[in-house]
Amino acid sequence: MKYQLSSEQIASKVAGETVILNHNKGAYYGLDEVGVFIWDELEKGPQTIDNLRDAVMEEYNIDKETCKTDIELLLKDLVSEKLVEVLK
Repeated sequence: MKYQLSSEQIASKVAGETVILNHNKGAYYGLDEVGVFIWDELEKGPQTIDNLRDAVMEEYNIDKETCKTDIELLLKDLVSEKLVEVLK
């Protein structure tokens, strides 16, 4: 299973932060530093959780299980807000 950015969103970097707009809802979202890192990885193309986990672990000092759990929670939130979609 892979995740990709949905067509319902647009994102822009503003003053070092990533601001995301769900244009169907008219709602803005912000991400923390690691969230922005994951978003940037998703901008490269569809990613698996394992790919995202490996990239985050290369960048940050975090254990494997915590990393995977945090990414799963973030992706769940992004999917529920229709900012990210699941490819099967």
